[in-house]
Amino acid sequence: MALISQSEWARRQGFSKQYAAKLIKQGKITLIDGMIDEYTANAELENYRNIHLPKQRKSQGTYFVRDDMHQLLMKTKLKNEIEKGKLLEARVKAETGELVPIDEVKKALFSKARIVRDGIFSIADRISSLLASIDDAAEIHEILMKEFRTVLEELSRDDLR
Repeated sequence: MALISQSEWARRQGFSKQYAAKLIKQGKITLIDGMIDEYTANAELENYRNIHLPKQRKSQGTYFVRDDMHQLLMKTKLKNEIEKGKLLEARVKAETGELVPIDEVKKALFSKARIVRDGIFSIADRISSLLASIDDAAEIHEILMKEFRTVLEELSRDDLR
């Protein structure tokens, strides 16, 4: 039977000296000449927990032990660090120009779509009188394709920025 101090027992259990003193004062843990028998105190504490405390956190039917809590804490910290890294990477990409704000992309796409729309609508105005005088379907097709190609080539020459 090895006796240890109250503060040492509290440290080994993972809680404060004040909580250990409270357990002793409430009579849940017994002292031997002002010292604690660790084996007996652990058994008394476990006995008290089994009787009085609801089993809310379970790890395969038992209470979490410090190793389980430590592992859970480490997983949480790791996940947090990964998310911080992703955020930092996105900030760096935004500053270097690899990432562009979505508003800028929407404005650029709207501008391009407007150019295409205006180009296609202008085809009718430019060639309607020419097509009215032609009876050959193949020739009409050729003229239309040439106009569409011209509008699309103008679009491909324009820079997105």
